[in-house]
Amino acid sequence: MPISRHRFIDTHGVEHNVMVVADRILDGDGEPVGTTGFYIDLSDTLAEAERDMVGQLLPELIEARAVIEQAKGVLMRMYRISAEQAFQVLRWRSQETNIKLRVLAERLITELPTIPPASPATVAAFDHILLNLHEHIGRG
Repeated sequence: MPISRHRFIDTHGVEHNVMVVADRILDGDGEPVGTTGFYIDLSDTLAEAERDMVGQLLPELIEARAVIEQAKGVLMRMYRISAEQAFQVLRWRSQETNIKLRVLAERLITELPTIPPASPATVAAFDHILLNLHEHIGRG
């Protein structure tokens, strides 16, 4: 019994993914003259499977993206480069070491505590900026 999958659009413009389960009808000489069988609409099943997969992958993708963004921020501050340049640095290191970019980003964030702390003057300057941000909002 042959089984095949097809996609079609019904008269209302709705797309359907179907599986066709059919058997050939043969004449007295064994030549095919038709088919008999049925369609199984897989649209809801496929949509549900897609939603499940996205639901499983989305939190992981968001977490991976967050750590990459953190690593980019560190590189931007340390090297005084743009977000795109920081991403290119991460991508370069990933390609050169054959390690996934997300894994490198995670390791960079993990290693940050090993860097000596900022000088008191740097922390004081940052504190001043942080405490006075509200005065600069709207002024560009």
